[in-house]
Amino acid sequence: MDYRVSAKGFDLTNAVKNYIEKRFQKVDRVLEDEVHLDIKLEKDATSFIGKAMIHYLGKDLVVTETSDDIYNLIDILSDAFEKKLKREREYVRTRNKSNLKGLGEVFKDEMPEEESKEKISSIKRVNLMITSVEEAIAQMEVMNHEFFVFRNMETDEINMLIKGKDGKFILYEFQE
Repeated sequence: MDYRVSAKGFDLTNAVKNYIEKRFQKVDRVLEDEVHLDIKLEKDATSFIGKAMIHYLGKDLVVTETSDDIYNLIDILSDAFEKKLKREREYVRTRNKSNLKGLGEVFKDEMPEEESKEKISSIKRVNLMITSVEEAIAQMEVMNHEFFVFRNMETDEINMLIKGKDGKFILYEFQE
């Protein structure tokens, strides 16, 4: 995990940096991918405020905590961040399993099983984004992809966008 720690209102010592790295190692074990963690610490008149941010599974996860002691703040912040990360990962895992059950049934008649195994050159695992149709179209155009599979944030269902030869988009809404 890549850490970026910034401090405002006090000097960030090496001891505090090392303590942050030590406490957030358990968060690193929860993550499956290499990610960038941004930690902002601030001292106001009476207390310390900490904010930990990460972009994970298509979302920005943010945890904010306060404490009178910087080391106590780091403990509270890392524990809360680990809990939030585990909840988000479990939420995505259970939602994806239940909604992808019927996805194979949609295309089973289009490709014979024997031929499909020979024609697959690689398998790529991607995170399913939770987004709106407009954002999905923008993502397709930015990435220059022919299709895009996502979870529609309005309907909470799996959708697929395909760009036609005429430049118009076709939206597939899967039903269980």
